[in-house]
Amino acid sequence: MNALSPSLFGRAREGEGDDGRALLWRLIWIYQGGCAAAVVISLALVFLGLEVTGYQWAILFSMLPVAVALYNLPDVWLLRRHAAPIVDAMRAQQAGAATEPLLANGLVRALNLPYFSFLRVTFLHGPLVTVLVFVVTGSADWLLDAQFADWQMLAFGATTLFFASPTHAIFEYFAVSRAMEPVIVRFSRALGGVLPQEYRQGLISVRLKSKLLYLAIFVTTLPLIFFAASMVFKVQRMFAQVGVTTTGDMMWPFYAWIIGVVLACGLGSVMMALLTARDVSRSAMRLIDDMRLVESGRLNEVRLEVFSTDEYADIFHGFQHMLDSLREEQQILEISHDLAGELQLDVLIARIMTATTELLNAERSTLFLHDPKTDELYSVFAEGDSITEIRLPANRGIAGAVFTTGKAENIADPYSDDRFDQSVDLQTGFRTRSILCQPIVNKHGGRIGVTQVLNKKGAGGFSEKDEARLRAFSAQIAVSLENAKLFDDVLSMKNYNESILESTSNGFVTLDAEGRIVTANTAALEILGVRESLAGKPAAEVFAGENRWIVDKLRRAARAGETQLAVDAEIVRATDVPASVNLSAAPLIDAAEQRIGSMLVMEDITAEKRVRSTMARYMSKEVADQLLQAGEDVLGGRDQMVSILFSDVRGFTTIAEAIGARQTVAMLNEYFTEMVDVILENGGILDKYIGDAMMALFGAPFVGPSDADNALAAANNMLLCLGELNARRAKDGRPPLDVGLGVSTGDVIVGNIGSSKRMEYTVIGDSVNLASRLEGANKFYGTHILFSEFTRDRLTRPFLTREVDLIRVKGKDFPVAVHESLEHCRERLNGALDDMLGYYGRGLDAYRNRCWGDAKRAFAEACKAVPGDGPSAMYISRCEQFAKVPPREDWDGVWSLNAK
Repeated sequence: MNALSPSLFGRAREGEGDDGRALLWRLIWIYQGGCAAAVVISLALVFLGLEVTGYQWAILFSMLPVAVALYNLPDVWLLRRHAAPIVDAMRAQQAGAATEPLLANGLVRALNLPYFSFLRVTFLHGPLVTVLVFVVTGSADWLLDAQFADWQMLAFGATTLFFASPTHAIFEYFAVSRAMEPVIVRFSRALGGVLPQEYRQGLISVRLKSKLLYLAIFVTTLPLIFFAASMVFKVQRMFAQVGVTTTGDMMWPFYAWIIGVVLACGLGSVMMALLTARDVSRSAMRLIDDMRLVESGRLNEVRLEVFSTDEYADIFHGFQHMLDSLREEQQILEISHDLAGELQLDVLIARIMTATTELLNAERSTLFLHDPKTDELYSVFAEGDSITEIRLPANRGIAGAVFTTGKAENIADPYSDDRFDQSVDLQTGFRTRSILCQPIVNKHGGRIGVTQVLNKKGAGGFSEKDEARLRAFSAQIAVSLENAKLFDDVLSMKNYNESILESTSNGFVTLDAEGRIVTANTAALEILGVRESLAGKPAAEVFAGENRWIVDKLRRAARAGETQLAVDAEIVRATDVPASVNLSAAPLIDAAEQRIGSMLVMEDITAEKRVRSTMARYMSKEVADQLLQAGEDVLGGRDQMVSILFSDVRGFTTIAEAIGARQTVAMLNEYFTEMVDVILENGGILDKYIGDAMMALFGAPFVGPSDADNALAAANNMLLCLGELNARRAKDGRPPLDVGLGVSTGDVIVGNIGSSKRMEYTVIGDSVNLASRLEGANKFYGTHILFSEFTRDRLTRPFLTREVDLIRVKGKDFPVAVHESLEHCRERLNGALDDMLGYYGRGLDAYRNRCWGDAKRAFAEACKAVPGDGPSAMYISRCEQFAKVPPREDWDGVWSLNAK
C-alpha cells in the first residue's frame, strides 16, 4: 500500500489539516480491514479443508503480496472516484468557498457511499479476487509444479466468492455507514438541515427487504450450498481413500438428505427474510405515511393503531403521545392566531373565554381583570349566563387568592374550600364542581388578572396536563390583552392627533419614503383646492405643473436632512384663485435616525395677502405690513425724523368746473396714478389724499440716511412725469395741469392716530405744517418746488437749487430759509439756467444789503436769461416797493407770509 500512496493520493497531501484527505484515508483503512478479514476467513477454511501441503503454503504466502497489490489498484481507484464529491465538498467548506450545489452533491454521495461500497466489493472485488485465486494456483502449477488439484482450486475460489466476499461487503457497508454519519451531519447543517428537493432524486434507496434477502441468500443459502457440495465431495474422497467403491443407490439417501437440508434451510431463511421485511416494512410505511400527514399539517387524519408488542409498538406509543401534544399545540396556535387578529377588547375577551372552554373541555370559563383604581377583580364576560359583570375584592375568593399569590389553583371540590364564594352559584343557579384558576401575567411580570375554568367535562377534575395547557394559553391571553389595550391607546392617540390636525388652520401633508401621500388634513385639502382624499397618490402627481416646486422642496429636504422653507409662495389651484402660503418641507425621522418619509406644513396667507394688497391701495406696503404686524387696534406714535412732501394741483377748481364731475374723477385718477408711482419708486409712502392734494412721507415707518434726498428727487421727478402727462393730455385736447410741491424735514410724531374704531397712520408736527406752507408759497414766488433749510441740511447728493427767501410762515415766530429745486428744469433751460442763477445770486446779495437799485438790475438780467422766472420777478417788485418805502433799520431780510 505504501507504494501506491504517492500516485493515488498525491493531491490529498497538499496541506496539513485536510479533512477530505483524512476521510479518504479512513475509507481506505476500512477497505483494508475488510480485505484482511476476508483473507483470514479464506485462509482458515483452506487450512481446515483443502489439504494444502507445506510447499503449497509457501507458494501461496510468497505470491499473496502480489495478489493483494493487484486487486488493491482497481479497488482503491474506484473508491477514490466514489468519494471524490465528498472530499471536494469538505475541502471547499474548509476553505470557506462551499456552494449549495457542491454541498448537496457531497451529501447525496455521503448517503449513497455505503451502497456504492457494497456494490464495489460484491461485483468488482469478489470476482477479481476469485479470478486471482485461479491465476495464482494455476501459475503455481505451471511454473513451480505446486500440484494444486482441480478440486483444491475450485474450493479455494468458491470459498473466496461465497464466504470471504459477502463477509467483506457486509463489513464495509456498515463501517462506511458509521464513517459517513459525521460527514452527513456536517453537510446537513451547512445546508440548513434540509437537502434541496432537486438533489433528492440522486439518492439510492436500499430497502430493508433487499438487505434481508441479501443476508438470506449470500450469507445463509449460498454458503449452505457450498457446504453441502463440499460435504458430498469430502465423503466421496474419504471412501475413495479407504478403498470403498460407492454407488448411486448407496449414496442417494445421503444426497437426498443434503439436498433437503439445503432446500429447507435456504427456503426458510428466504421466507423468514421476506416475512420479517414485510412486517417491518408495513409498520415502517404506516409510520412514514402518518409522518407525512403530520408534515403536511393534517394531524386529524393520523390514526396510528398498535398491532404488535415489538419495538414498533413502543415507537407507535411514543409517536401517538407526540401527536397528541402536536394537536394540542396546533389547537393553541390556531386559537392564539385567531385571537391575535382581534383588537377590540370586549370582543376579544368573549372569544378568549369561548376558546378556553373548548381548549380544556370545560363547561364555563371566566376572565377576571384587575381594576387598579378600585383594587377589584371584575368579570367583563361570563359564558353561559346573562350576567355581564361580577366584581369582587382583589384578595377575595379563589380568584382573589390566585391573583394575590400568583400561584395557580386546581380544586376538585370547591365547596369544601373556605375561600370559595358560594353566593355567585346561588345568584346564577350554576353548580361548580371543579375549578382551575391561573394568574395572567404581562411581559413585565405584573399580574393583570386571572383565568378561571369551571367543571371539567367527563372527569372528576382538571389534570396536570390541563394546568400546563392553561398556563401556556394564559401567556397568550396576556399578550392578546396587552395588544388590545395598546391598540386602544394607539387608537385614542391617533384620534387625538387627528382632532388636532383637523382643528388647526395650517395644512399638514405626510408622505412615506416612496413619496406617496399618507395623510392630508382638511386645511391642506382646502389650501390645495381639492375635495377627494389624496391618500396613496404620488406627490409628483398631486404637485404637478406649476406646483412642481413643492416636489423639489421635498427632494431637497430628503437629501439635506433639513427643513426647506418657502415664504409667500404661490400654489396654483384649478378651481379657485391661487393660494399664497408659507410652506415648510421637513424629513420625518424615526427613533433609529432613519428617514421614514416627509411632511409638508402649509400656512395659508392668502387672506392676509389679499388684505395687505387691499390696504396697499390706501397706504404704502410698509405701513400696511406694520399695521398687520401690530394686529390689535394699537394707538400711539413715536418721535422720528421724517421728510414730508406736499403737492397740490394749481387751478383745480376752475378745471373741475369746466370738465364736470365724471371727468374730474378720471383726471384725478390718472394724475394720482402717475404721481404715486413716482413717490413709491423713490422710497416714499403715500400718507393721504386731500382733495387734489397729496401728502407723502419719506422716512416712515423706517428711517433711512437718504430720506431727504429721496423726497427732493421725488418732487423733481413728479414735475418731469407731469410734463409727459401734459403732453399726452395736449394730444387729446385736454388742458394741462400745474402743481406746486413743498418739502420739509424734521422731527415729527409717527404712528396710528385716531380712535380704536377708526385709525389713520400719519405724522403730526411743525415740519408737516411747514411743508404745507411751502407748497402754498409756490404761488407767491412763482415756483414749483420749495423746500426748507432743514431738508437742505440733510441732503447727501448734489441737487441744482437756489435760496429763495427767509420767510416766517403764519403761526410761527422764527424765520426759515426757503430753497427752490431746479433739477427738473436743468435739461430744459440748459446754459441759460447758469446765467440766471449768477444774476439771481448777485441780486439777492444786493437786496439783503439794501442796495435796491443794484438788486433790481441784477434780477432784471436774471429775467432776461430765463424769462418768467418767478422769484426774480417777485424781487423786482419788492425792490421797487422798498425803494419807495424802505424797511426799518432793524430789518433782518425776513418776509412774513400771512396767507396759507
